[in-house]
Amino acid sequence: MWLPRPRLRLPVAILSILLVGAFGRVAPAAATTGPTKFLADSHYKVPSGLAGRYIGQYILKSAAKGARLSGGAMGIEVNEHGFLYGVGQFYGYDSQGHQSTWTATLYNFRQSKSQVMTYDLLGPGGSALLGRISVTRAKSGDLAGQIQFSNGHFAIQWHKISSH
Repeated sequence: MWLPRPRLRLPVAILSILLVGAFGRVAPAAATTGPTKFLADSHYKVPSGLAGRYIGQYILKSAAKGARLSGGAMGIEVNEHGFLYGVGQFYGYDSQGHQSTWTATLYNFRQSKSQVMTYDLLGPGGSALLGRISVTRAKSGDLAGQIQFSNGHFAIQWHKISSH
């Protein structure tokens, strides 16, 4: 292996760095399809002042036994189009008692005149409606209300752990 003389090592190292910097750059790959938007714009627009109260991270505090939920977490934010949206992860069990874990996209947030915020639980790709949550917000930021599945409505409570 050839090694440059001691007084040539520094210039050779600098030249190598310059050559790699000039010719060794990898150009970023450009996607041919552009950004993916798998959700249509929401049917509802929550005013930004109100939306800000719901932004954050939540953990499941309690759920009625019939909901078959043993745990869960939600993250809610505002997307680039100004609509509230989020993701939820749910832990539970099926009718035979087997454990299950599933996720849902939280979308179509809307508030009724009675101060109840309702949003849909959408399946992969935003196509299937898995359920719906309707909650009121406490001063602490916690949420309490109902979760609706095809087999009924069940009481549910979420504890806010972060506003980010």
